[in-house]
Amino acid sequence: MVTVGPAGQGMELRAGLATELRALPGLLKALGMLEMTHLEVQQATENCLAENPMLERMDGHPCPGCGRHVQSGSCYRCRDKGATLHYQDGPEPGIDPFSTLEADAGLEVRPDSRGALEYVMGHLTQRGTLDAEPDEIAELHGLETVQVQEALRALRAVGPPGIGAASVTALLAAQAEALVEAGEAPAWLPRLVGDHLGDLAAGSTADVGRALQIPEEQVRKGLAIIKERLRPFAAAETGRTDAAPTADVFLYRGPDGSLEVEVPASAWFGLRLVELSDGVKRAPEAKQWLAEHELAAQRHIYQVDRRASVLLRITECAVARQKDFLDHGDGHHRPLTRTAVAEEIGVHPSTVSRAVRGKRLRLPSGAVADLSCLFGKGLAPRAALQGLLDAGPERMSDEMLREMLSQQGFSIARRTVTKYRHSLQ
Repeated sequence: MVTVGPAGQGMELRAGLATELRALPGLLKALGMLEMTHLEVQQATENCLAENPMLERMDGHPCPGCGRHVQSGSCYRCRDKGATLHYQDGPEPGIDPFSTLEADAGLEVRPDSRGALEYVMGHLTQRGTLDAEPDEIAELHGLETVQVQEALRALRAVGPPGIGAASVTALLAAQAEALVEAGEAPAWLPRLVGDHLGDLAAGSTADVGRALQIPEEQVRKGLAIIKERLRPFAAAETGRTDAAPTADVFLYRGPDGSLEVEVPASAWFGLRLVELSDGVKRAPEAKQWLAEHELAAQRHIYQVDRRASVLLRITECAVARQKDFLDHGDGHHRPLTRTAVAEEIGVHPSTVSRAVRGKRLRLPSGAVADLSCLFGKGLAPRAALQGLLDAGPERMSDEMLREMLSQQGFSIARRTVTKYRHSLQ
């Protein structure tokens, strides 16, 4: 039984409960987004932008170095760090995305379709995808469809993989095909990208493996390639191995050697609510419709920010514990459990597990590792054992190795040494 005071307090309690119940669906969905990877959040955001008229992206484009939404050029972090990517001819795409591309395509296109090229360039979004179908572009500008298709062919012949694609999924599939042609990805990767991104987002790797008739482990490797090598915009060459990989968490080093953690939130994607005129807001026939879409847009922004906030707290806690490891390497890794982090920041251990699973961490060097590398307890002794195996006699027994590790401060059982030794060799 719940006892309340005066009637006013009872009404206040009921109002508070009603508010919490209204917020509950958004909160639950936000916690569900916690398990999504950066690529999956990007896809969900693109879908929301396409379906919701009350959500828009601010003017600008993705930073070529990290993907952050910027007004022009590169973001301040990549610019200050001097991070550069290799592009096809011409300046950095963030500064002038298509000027040299249009010139190169003009040399490739047939003379009778050169006029269509200008219009096709005008229909490229800031991601490099088309905002209309070729026949729609032709009809809008009084062109023949074959002229638009020839302009697209020329553009794709000289541009980066995925340029002029009809959607982000098609863009990613084109990048996957480029990796296959370069011998850097398996032949089934374009099908994985083109047909099964939704299944991957749902975690149905086993179902995808059956559909593609490949082992589930291969599906996971394909997912890793998608995260590391594919970009949701056609700006940089995807065939390059030094292209900025996709990450969920970014780690930067300050001038004083400190480490700063950043997790992409709604501002990273350049999201904002559409500003409507007073006349539109007052229109009776539009009021309810707009209110529903505005609430959905607010919820999406909240969910993205909530995911970023939780992931940021978890990573900051783990990074503080593992600074020596991040500064000096595997030999300085400290044992750290997800439960310990959960207790320190005041969340349930399952929340930490869900947040860390499948996430990628971009290190200050630009390299990308699994976020789970900050956790566990076997990394330092493994590194020490590897050093002993590299420097010592070939026929050292596991017991001898256990004693030598003990002298270095690692108290582990002989059978653990045996397990580590087999995995290292």
